[in-house]
Amino acid sequence: MSYSVPRAVVEAFYEAHGSRNAERIAAYVDDDVEWSVYGPVEVMQVCGLWRGKAAVIDRWARAIPKVIESSRFERERFLIDGDQSAVFGRVTSKHRPSGRIISHRCAHFITWRADKVMTFRVLNDSLDAAEQFIGRRIDLSADAQEAASDTVAL
Repeated sequence: MSYSVPRAVVEAFYEAHGSRNAERIAAYVDDDVEWSVYGPVEVMQVCGLWRGKAAVIDRWARAIPKVIESSRFERERFLIDGDQSAVFGRVTSKHRPSGRIISHRCAHFITWRADKVMTFRVLNDSLDAAEQFIGRRIDLSADAQEAASDTVAL
């Protein structure tokens, strides 16, 4: 019989996740975890790839507090199927450097093994979030793309 993560474990993980406490989160993270947060790392320094429990815990203990002062995640949809869980919701954070409140949609996809997170994938509405991180709209029009291009047409 294959492993199925108990709903209580997923709920407890999200309680720890919401606390932003690295030690509480560590209790739910496998030693060989792969943690990916997709988005433009140059703009959203909380995005990137972390491999191994130590790297993930360092992310929570040191990297995130440099960028995010406070945060909450509101779940809208929550699914569990065997060793997989998925959550769709809205994250609202206070950006430490600017003091701006940043709020955008995201989805979490988790693979579990023995009640521990093996893979954690976050898909952000990264255009919305990036605009809020930099404090202005990003012009995606063809004229703006042409003006910003390093390519010269002859």
